[in-house]
Amino acid sequence: MNITNSHRILSQISFSLGFVGFIVGFLVGYGILVGDAQGRVNLLFLLMLFAFLPVVGLILSLAFIVLGGRKGLAGWILELPLLPQRLSAEIVKLEISGNRKTWLFYQTQLLTLSFAAGGLLVYLLLLIGSDISFVWRSTLLEAPDLLPALNVLALPWSFWSDAQPSLDLLLQTQDFRSGAQATDAPLLGLWWKYILAAQCTYNLLPRTVMLFISRHRYLQALRVKQRATELGTEPAKPGHSLDPDPVLAPVVYSVTSPYILLDWANSPDFCHQHLAKVLGSPSHILPIEPLPLPAGIEESFQSATTLVLVKSWEPPLGELRDYLTSLTDPSQKFILPLDWGETGVKPIKDIHLQEWRRFCSTLDGWQLLQLEDSP
Repeated sequence: MNITNSHRILSQISFSLGFVGFIVGFLVGYGILVGDAQGRVNLLFLLMLFAFLPVVGLILSLAFIVLGGRKGLAGWILELPLLPQRLSAEIVKLEISGNRKTWLFYQTQLLTLSFAAGGLLVYLLLLIGSDISFVWRSTLLEAPDLLPALNVLALPWSFWSDAQPSLDLLLQTQDFRSGAQATDAPLLGLWWKYILAAQCTYNLLPRTVMLFISRHRYLQALRVKQRATELGTEPAKPGHSLDPDPVLAPVVYSVTSPYILLDWANSPDFCHQHLAKVLGSPSHILPIEPLPLPAGIEESFQSATTLVLVKSWEPPLGELRDYLTSLTDPSQKFILPLDWGETGVKPIKDIHLQEWRRFCSTLDGWQLLQLEDSP
C-alpha cells in the first residue's frame, strides 16, 4: 500500500476517533446540563466535568510523554476488536515503523479535544434554547468555604469581571433539597459566564495546544523516518537491535500431534474445522480472553504441542507476550496467525506475516506456524 493510501486510512481512523469523542462529549454534557426534575444543574458537578477532570487528563497526557507510555486513551480504544482489518493493518505498520507511540499520543489529544468540543456545543445550545438554573449543594461546604477555591479557578480570566464569583451570588444560589430557600429565578442563570470561562480555560484551550504539540511530534517523527529511509539507515529503537533489518523467525508448516489449541483470537468454528482438516483434530480447544487456563490442563503441556491461534491483522500486544512467557514449558510451541472472512479462511497478508515473524523472534522457544493448505 502506498503512502497516500496509508495517510488516507490513518485519516479515517482519526476522523472516527474525533467523531466518537464529539458524540460522547455531547451526550455526557447534555446528561449533566439537563439537571434534575426541576431543571437545576449542580455547579460543583459542572466544575468536576469541565475543569477538574480535564486538568487530571492533561496531567496524565504529560505523564505519558515523560514516562514513555505506549497507549493512552486512544491506544486502549483502538485495541478493542472493532476496527476493520485494513485499518488495523495500518496500525501494525505504524508499530513496525516505530511511529505508533507518537501517533497514538496525537490521537488521544484529538479524542479529548473532540470530547471538549462536544460538551461546549451542547452547553451553548442549551444556553440559547433553555433557561439553565445553576445551583450548588454541599453537606460539608458553606459559601465562604467555596469562594476562595472559585476565585483561584477564576484567576486566568480575572480581566472578565462579569465571569467572577461572588459571595452574594453563592449565598443566593445555594440549593437545599428541602426547598426552604427562596431564590430569584434570574439569579440562577448568572453562573453561565463562569462555567463558559472554565470550559475554555481548563479544557478547550489546553487540549488545543496539546493537539498542535502532538501533531508536530508525530510529523517530526515521520520526517526523521523518511530521511533515514532516504539515507538507507534507520534510527535505533529502545530495546531493539541496532541492526536495521531485525531477525525474522523462520516459518514452519507442520506440527506434531496431539496438540492443544489455545484460541487467543476467539475464532469462529469454521477456523477450527480448517485446522482439523490440515493438522488433525486438537486434543483440547481452549479460549483465551485472556484468562488463566483451567485447572489440570497445564500439566498436559509438557507432553503435547501447544498451538496459539491469533488474528493475523491485529498487532502483537504486550498481554500476549506476558501470557506466552507464563505458560508451562511445552515440548513444542507455535504461534499461528490466521486470517479469515465471513465464510472461510483467507491467505495471510505479507505485512502481517512479517510482523508476527518479528514478534516470534523475540520469544524463546516459540515458532511461527503457517498452514500449507491455506487458500
